[in-house]
Amino acid sequence: MKFVYYGFGGFIGFVCGVIINMVFYWLEKSGTPLLTNLGREYGSLGRFVGELVNTLPILGIVLGVLLVRTIFKTELEEMD
Repeated sequence: MKFVYYGFGGFIGFVCGVIINMVFYWLEKSGTPLLTNLGREYGSLGRFVGELVNTLPILGIVLGVLLVRTIFKTELEEMD
C-alpha cells in the first residue's frame, strides 16, 4: 500500500512539473523569451537555470515522493 502512496505523490509531482514546464514553453512561444534571455544575460548561470526548468518533471517526481514520505511518515511506518 505504501507504493500506492509513493506512486501517487510521484505522479502529482510529475504533473505539476510538466504544467510549470509547459507554462515556460508557452511563454517562449508567445514571443517573450524569458529563458532564452537568461542564457544571454547571465551566461552559464542563466543556462543552468534554463536546464533546471527542463528537468522540472523529474524533480517533481522526486519532490512528490519526498513530500509523501514526510507527510505520511507515521502511517507508512505502521504499514510495515
